[in-house]
Amino acid sequence: MSLVSLTCTHTAMGSRGIMVNTGGSRLQKNVRRSSSLRPQHAARKLQVRSDASATISGKSRSHETDVVVIGAGIGGLCAAALLAKYGYKVTVCESHAIAGGAAHAWKRDGYTFESGPSLYSGMSDRPSINPIGQVLHALDEELPCYYYNTWMCHLPGAGSFLTEVGNDQFLEVLDKYYGKEAAQEWKDLKELMKPIAKASTALPAAAIRFDPGVLLTVARYIPNLLTIPLSDTLKLMKPYSEIIEGKVKHPFIKDWMDLLCFLLSGKPANGTLAAEIGFMFDDWYRPGSRLEFPKGGSGAIVEALVRGLEKNGGRLELNAHASEILVEGERAVGIRLRNGDQIRASKAVISNATVWDTLKLLPAGAVPDEWREEKEAT
Repeated sequence: MSLVSLTCTHTAMGSRGIMVNTGGSRLQKNVRRSSSLRPQHAARKLQVRSDASATISGKSRSHETDVVVIGAGIGGLCAAALLAKYGYKVTVCESHAIAGGAAHAWKRDGYTFESGPSLYSGMSDRPSINPIGQVLHALDEELPCYYYNTWMCHLPGAGSFLTEVGNDQFLEVLDKYYGKEAAQEWKDLKELMKPIAKASTALPAAAIRFDPGVLLTVARYIPNLLTIPLSDTLKLMKPYSEIIEGKVKHPFIKDWMDLLCFLLSGKPANGTLAAEIGFMFDDWYRPGSRLEFPKGGSGAIVEALVRGLEKNGGRLELNAHASEILVEGERAVGIRLRNGDQIRASKAVISNATVWDTLKLLPAGAVPDEWREEKEAT
C-alpha cells in the first residue's frame, strides 16, 4: 500500500514543503503548501518526547514506522496527527528542542511577543470552514478562544483609527480617509469576490489533493460544486494578483489587499492563492463576523496538534535533525538522522521543511535535474 497524497492547508503564514511518496515505480514529487501559523509557545512546556537524553546516552533512535515526517511545523503536525488517527504508525522528527517549526515567540517584561503577524478566525467553530479547525475537529481537540471584532490600524497618511471586522464600517473609513472612489472600488471588489468566496467554502481545502485519490475526497462535495460555475472554481488555484489585475487600481486598496495577503500567507497578492482570499471575504465581510485568538496564545494550536498526534499513537522526536532522505529503487524509504540513526518508513516520507531544504536532503539523481532547478529558482 502506498500513501499517494496528503494535503495540509493553512490559515496564516504559509511555508512550502514537499511530500516524497513511496508508492509507484518512480519517486513522485508533489509540492505542498503546509500550515505555518506563528504560534506562541516558546515558553510553554509541551509534553512531548525529547531526544536530547537519547543523544547524550548514545541510545539509538533507529526504528521502523509507516510514515516519517520531517519537521514539526503546523503542516507537519497536521499531516502526522491525521495519519495517526486513521491508523498509520507515524514518527515526526523535529530538529529544534520544541515543536512548532517557524512558530516561535519570546517573553519580555511579562509580555509574550509572537515572531510574526497572526490572524485567526473560524478555528473553534463546529463545523468549521477553517482548515486548521477541520483538522482539530477530526482529532476531537478543542481550542478555546477569545473573540473580538475590532482592531487598531496605523496607516501612512491616515494616522491611527479603530476599524471593525466587516464591511460597513470599513466603507466609512475608506470614504473618510481615501474618498468615495476608494469606497466604490471596495464595493466593486466585494461583488467580484462573491462567487470566489462561495467557491472557496464549497470544497474544504483538506479535500483537495493532486492524485486519483481526489475522486474519493471530493465526491461528497460534488452537489455543492455543481451549483458553482466551473470558471469560478478554477480561479481558486490562481494567484490573487491575477484575479484583481486591472480591476483594483486605487493605491490604498492595492496596498490593503497586499497586507491581508501577507497576513494570511506570508506573501503579497502575487504569491497568495485566490482561495485564501475567497475564504477571508466569506468569513470576515459578512454580518456578525469576528476574529479569534486561542486562549493561552497561539501555542495552544501546537499543543492541541501534539495531543492529537500522541493520543493516536504517533511519536514526536525532538532534537532529531534529518540529514538525508533515504532513497532505494526510486522510492523514499526513510531518513537518516545527523547522528547516523535511521528511521525506515514503509509507506511515505513527508517533508514539512521548505522545498529548498528538502532538496538538500535528497541524494543526487533522486529527482529530475530540471525539476530540481525549477524549484531551486523559486
